Amino acid sequence: MTLYRKDGMLLIYKLGFVGGSIIVFTVIFGFVAFDNILRLGIRDQTALRKRNEIRKIYLKLPFPMDFRVYFFNVSNPMDVQNGAIPILQEIGPYCYEGTGFSVEDNVDAKNMCISPIRKEKALNQSMIEYIEKIDVVDHEGEDSLTYSPYALFKFSEERSGSLKEDDVVTILHPLIIGMVNQVVRDSPPLLSIVNKAIGLLFPHIESIYLTAKVKEILFDGISINCKVSEFPAKAVCTQLKSKIPGLKVTEDELFLFSILGPRNDTVGKRVKVSRGISNSRNLGKVLEIDGKRQLSLWGTQDCNTFKGTDGWIFPPLLNPEEGIWSYSTDLCRSIGARYVEDAVVKGVNVRRYEVDLGDMEHNIQDKCYCPTPKTCLKRGVFDMSKCMGVPIYATLPHFLRADKIYSKQVKGLSPSLDDHIINMYFEPMTSSPIEAHKRMQFNLPIAPNSKITLMKNISEALHPIFWIEEGISLEGPLLKKITNIFLVIRVVKIIRWLGILFGISIIAYGVLSHAKKQPDQKILPLPQDAPKSHRSIANFANSNLDRNETDNKKTRTILNGHEFDRY
Repeated sequence: MTLYRKDGMLLIYKLGFVGGSIIVFTVIFGFVAFDNILRLGIRDQTALRKRNEIRKIYLKLPFPMDFRVYFFNVSNPMDVQNGAIPILQEIGPYCYEGTGFSVEDNVDAKNMCISPIRKEKALNQSMIEYIEKIDVVDHEGEDSLTYSPYALFKFSEERSGSLKEDDVVTILHPLIIGMVNQVVRDSPPLLSIVNKAIGLLFPHIESIYLTAKVKEILFDGISINCKVSEFPAKAVCTQLKSKIPGLKVTEDELFLFSILGPRNDTVGKRVKVSRGISNSRNLGKVLEIDGKRQLSLWGTQDCNTFKGTDGWIFPPLLNPEEGIWSYSTDLCRSIGARYVEDAVVKGVNVRRYEVDLGDMEHNIQDKCYCPTPKTCLKRGVFDMSKCMGVPIYATLPHFLRADKIYSKQVKGLSPSLDDHIINMYFEPMTSSPIEAHKRMQFNLPIAPNSKITLMKNISEALHPIFWIEEGISLEGPLLKKITNIFLVIRVVKIIRWLGILFGISIIAYGVLSHAKKQPDQKILPLPQDAPKSHRSIANFANSNLDRNETDNKKTRTILNGHEFDRY
């Protein structure tokens, strides 16, 4: 009896210890330690350490970015000369082949081509943009690195479908209108000289519009006849050469002006960012641009301060309410993306962020971007003249989220949130952009001007010229690396609950086994010569055991009358 009790209790103690240990280990590792280990691992692997793969991807994208240009073709240029409202068209169709390119609604699945419903909507040139950071220098003491951005554009005939670089479009003449607006703002008395120069520099011009090939507008350049000897033309050409970045000069003194030429196959200003090794919260944070710790363009120190990253990498483990900030070299200002909602993209749980250009007319934080302290643009419009050196205005495509007055000044626009908003889908743990679209429309203000022959009778408008879209969409091995992280997390979640259930099962097994092996006990009748008091007690005990015997059909005799008497 004593031996059995010791062995049985020893077994239940062992099983209880094993089961309890499994539960404690599972709780500590699966519910507490794993999350901390995972976070430490993410912070370590997302930092721009020389050994990390993310650094290689950051310095040179292993895939080209999708770069698209949409032109606003003007169908009534001569009517506009007489005061009519500009009618804008985006002409198509355009087909996209290969992975990584989204084909929207109304698509012929067989030919991967946009259907006729879309043909009247878009003149879209699809190009490939190769991004690389060169001349990289690490600063160990500051935990930072400095690089020079390099971009190369390559036209993709395959992805542009039927579109060719030789397509001819009619758009607002960016050089003439930009030049006039600059003089109106800075030196109005010189307008008569500019008016004479326009006829000399562009001898066959009949309106404020430019009709040219796409490749000439974007990269090859529109010729400016600066070899004339007349003073007005020489004076304007001198100013153009000093004011317009990337203006090409040929051997025979022809100037070539293009929209994207200055960005193509060129090296940008030096950028210094934090590597995020000592503090992951600072990963990618812009520290300097062109050797300067802050800007000197805007009205307040807050607006002149670099906020956020360079837009190519973001700190991990961000909270939704923090938003995502980045510095835009195109706008010379920091832009904040606000959290909108949770979503699922390509099987990954992501957060959707959106960006607009604010409202400097009513938002106190944006008033520092007003062109003058007393002149603020309306909602959704940003003056880029301080950044680019020419008076050009940025908006979202089709005046999305801009003041309604602008869309009333032209015809043919159809703003769409899905097609025209700047959006980003970030995986929240690693802050990896699963999908992102950077979109920007470029516009020039036009207004009647009695001193400029081509602009005497035109109506006032903020006139769209073109808009661009830079897109990124993770595919293949890079996307798989993200999904593998969540596969591990799901497996650990399953294992930790299985561990708890397994520990409980072991403890329960020990308790049940001990209960089943407990023996039944029966007290035998006392001899006839036993005292009467003892006999009555024995009869009572045996009567109860007999009832148990009927139920269990299993008894064991362990005491006789004399033993009970001794007990």
